[in-house]
Amino acid sequence: MERTSGSIKTLAAAAGVAVLAGLAVVLYGLAHDDLARSIGGLGVTILGLTVLALIAIRQWITNTRQDQLLLAAAQREAQAERSRYFAARVTLEVEQDRLRRDLDAERRALTARMQAEREAMRQDFEARRGDLIAETMEATFRMLQSDKLNTEHAITGRLIQFPRQHPEPQPAPSRSREHGVVGP
Repeated sequence: MERTSGSIKTLAAAAGVAVLAGLAVVLYGLAHDDLARSIGGLGVTILGLTVLALIAIRQWITNTRQDQLLLAAAQREAQAERSRYFAARVTLEVEQDRLRRDLDAERRALTARMQAEREAMRQDFEARRGDLIAETMEATFRMLQSDKLNTEHAITGRLIQFPRQHPEPQPAPSRSREHGVVGP
């Protein structure tokens, strides 16, 4: 059966009374020269002191106030760390969302700018193509007027032959082979 602190205090008070009563009985036995009373009082005193010592040891062993204070401080610190972690996590998520929105906006702006530049380049190409076609037509017309495109007057080129680097090999003269004699 578990004892509450009130019952422990009552037990301690009773043990204190037993110690005092035992001492009184010991003194009374000594005063009247009664050995039996003195020994009985000594037993009651030892019993009271033993109960007081056991109560003190129990309190010393089961006293968890310091541990409870340390646990409460650690729990408060863990809760504060948890709160900081969640705040940092929320801040990180908000920052990531902001960066994502910024990147999406930048991507849309770049896409729009690329489309505008592509359209401008296409228009520039079309304008330059038109100018090149007009210049080509004009040059062709001038060449026709100056009779430079007439194929009858075309100048033929002259082919220059390079000298041969290696002469063609001549067949070697045949040797006569008579009756197994080999000679020059």
